[in-house]
Parts: sequence; C-alpha cells; structure tokens
Amino acid sequence: MVTEKYFNELKENMMQKSVDSLISEFNRQVGSNAWTSLRGVHDSVLIDTLIAKGIDVATIYDGVDISFKHKVKLSEDKTRIILA
Repeated sequence: MVTEKYFNELKENMMQKSVDSLISEFNRQVGSNAWTSLRGVHDSVLIDTLIAKGIDVATIYDGVDISFKHKVKLSEDKTRIILA
C-alpha cells in the first residue's frame, strides 16, 4: 500500500532531479512488463514531474496511458520528449 508520506517524498525527490536524470529513469523501465501499484505511482509521478518542468510528454503519454515501448530523449530545443 502506498502511503501519502511515500507519495509526497517521491514527488519531492523527483522535483529535485534534472530532466536528463528523469529521462534516464524512464529509459531504465523501457521494455519491462513488471507491474505493481508502486510502479504505477512512480510512473505517474515521473510523468507529472516532467510536465511540471515544462516538458511536452505527448510522445509517451496520452493523458491516460504511458508507453514504455521505446527509449526516449529530449528534443534539440529541450522542450519535448522524442523517440531515441
């Protein structure tokens, strides 16, 4: 069970990370079929953090589902995620 304390700590921790670090974290999960509620919370916070940092995540997130099919990188202008 994910507690509110864990959720808040995860959010705070991710906000401290650089966008490059968050993208590396995303790429480590590409291809993984493992799923738990904890991973769901992690992935949701990861996407929300990228959005909060001004990154367009439309390539991997449609507002409901997150795709971990392909590794990603930042666009040249560093404003959106593109396929690597």
